[in-house]
Amino acid sequence: MKPGRRAFFLPRMLSDAPWPAFCQRLARMARGQVSDETPAAGAPGRARLAVEREEDVYHACALCREFGVLLVQPGARETALPPDRAWLRLDVSLLAAIEKIDERAGIAVVQAGCPMGELRSRLDGTSWRWHAGADHEPIGSWLMRTRGWQPGRCRESGLEAALVMLADGSFEQLGPFGTDSTRPLRSAAASRLVSELFQLATDPAVAAMLEEPVWAAGYRIDALVPRPDAKDAAPVPNPAHLLLGSEGTLTWAGRFRLRLRDVGAQPPVLAVRERDDRTSGRETPADRLDATVKATFDAGGVFPSSVV
Repeated sequence: MKPGRRAFFLPRMLSDAPWPAFCQRLARMARGQVSDETPAAGAPGRARLAVEREEDVYHACALCREFGVLLVQPGARETALPPDRAWLRLDVSLLAAIEKIDERAGIAVVQAGCPMGELRSRLDGTSWRWHAGADHEPIGSWLMRTRGWQPGRCRESGLEAALVMLADGSFEQLGPFGTDSTRPLRSAAASRLVSELFQLATDPAVAAMLEEPVWAAGYRIDALVPRPDAKDAAPVPNPAHLLLGSEGTLTWAGRFRLRLRDVGAQPPVLAVRERDDRTSGRETPADRLDATVKATFDAGGVFPSSVV
């Protein structure tokens, strides 16, 4: 940290009040700029962190757990943010690099804040394209908000793998989980998480929803029981697909490996654009599965919750 860079934000002594102490400690630990956006004295705290490196998110997560502050990332649904709870928004616009384009394999590795238009520009003149989303929208936000992949076919999203930070602060790469996988999970926490998710995927409700034309749940537990089709007779489970449409409620994702599409290929068809909030008041099997997935990833409520 450069001396004096945040002198305007940091008094000589840390405040004893929880919210100022949270902001001051975050500003000392993170490289990115911290802005206190609390609208008025006495209101629940609101702050923003312009993330400059993945370690910034690690420090933010640790402080959010300590102070009970909600960690909010791009793609979060506003209605999932409780107005009476303090929260910290992560701005990942500085994490916008295209780290790799493999033209032979049709693979791109991008940071979460990379605008889709930037990726398309890099693909000009190649035999590949990225199939969806507005040019200005960051790829991470689009993946987190977009729903409607047909049951058992989350691979049509193009997401192959993701570097994520779990709610306990551990970093993990989630990706294909078949017999040919060679990358082991890094932590015992991630191993337990994936094991519990695979167990949940055996729930009879999952098998029933796989037979429906539209995936009924919010979270894509069907990522672990993919269905074959004419192009892929033996698809493998992929825990990264649980991020699709999750609205930033399960993990923080900082980097994605994407499978590009041939220039002449048709884009995938989404069964629905967005899932409506459930208002019946009755718990369905989909509700139960969603609640279990959320609790498995984030029992402490570090991230927002869209579970009704």
